[in-house]
Amino acid sequence: MFAASLFAPTAFFSAFETKSVAVYLPNGFWYWLIIGLIAGWLAGQISRGRGFGCITDIILGVVGSFIGGWIFVRLGIFGGGFWYSLAAATVGAVILVLIAHIFSPRA
Repeated sequence: MFAASLFAPTAFFSAFETKSVAVYLPNGFWYWLIIGLIAGWLAGQISRGRGFGCITDIILGVVGSFIGGWIFVRLGIFGGGFWYSLAAATVGAVILVLIAHIFSPRA
């Protein structure tokens, strides 16, 4: 009886239980790509006068949305919807571009 329960998958793997974190995108994957593209392009317009290219704009905007969302929450600015997401992502992307310019070797 003991040997059978020792080799049972549930008994063995319960000792190695892991916690998983799920990322929930409330408006879907494509929504975040569109917000990222627009926010990255706007950050490029604000800081450089032109965009960085489609893929880089999306990456800047999506990463910037996390930075901007964190900043907005810290400042007590709460909201939702397209315009809030776009503003938070753009602010975060502009900050990200400014940080990249500080550490750029072409300073």
